[in-house]
Amino acid sequence: MIDNSVEDRNNEEEFESDFISEENDAFEDAPDDKVAELAILIRDKSYEGILANAEDFLDEPMSLEVENLLEIIEELKAREEFSDICTINGKEKMYLYSEQYMTGKYAKMMVLVEENDLFKTISETVREESRIYPRPTDVRLFGKSPFKLSKEEFAEVYEQLKKNEEYKDIQETRASNNALYLYSDKFMRKAHAASLAEWIEVESEQNP
Repeated sequence: MIDNSVEDRNNEEEFESDFISEENDAFEDAPDDKVAELAILIRDKSYEGILANAEDFLDEPMSLEVENLLEIIEELKAREEFSDICTINGKEKMYLYSEQYMTGKYAKMMVLVEENDLFKTISETVREESRIYPRPTDVRLFGKSPFKLSKEEFAEVYEQLKKNEEYKDIQETRASNNALYLYSDKFMRKAHAASLAEWIEVESEQNP
């Protein structure tokens, strides 16, 4: 007579062994799953034009601990398939974005806006345009994303900025239609900034 109880115990032990093995495999895959999940969330935010704040991932849906979050971010930086994920350290927070959908320049501007450092937001934008292109900055730019300052807000901030010694290189010029442009005299001469502003506002319309 066959002892079914022995066979049942053997089957049960085999099942438990398989279950434990699968459970361990799932546990080993968990960190990779979290890394991929974080990358997806960051990319989704960048696609929507939103900067990811690292602290967001301490809450749902990820609900990570600080130590785990930092480990996952380090893993993101080390993995080739996540090379588009970049970090920026703000004054008190870390921000993340994907270069697939957002440029580093735009992300840095968003950090300044996020931290409400409007003097630096305006001055760094003007300096960068004067240095790289070079060209003066149309102040209407600050009414658009990511700045979204009203005319009144910009005027108030700009008046205070002009009184600050740290931003004394930020100068202004006006086209003949009275459009206001800013430039940094560290990188542009006044005559060059004025001629470019005039070209953009007036002459380019007359000479398409």
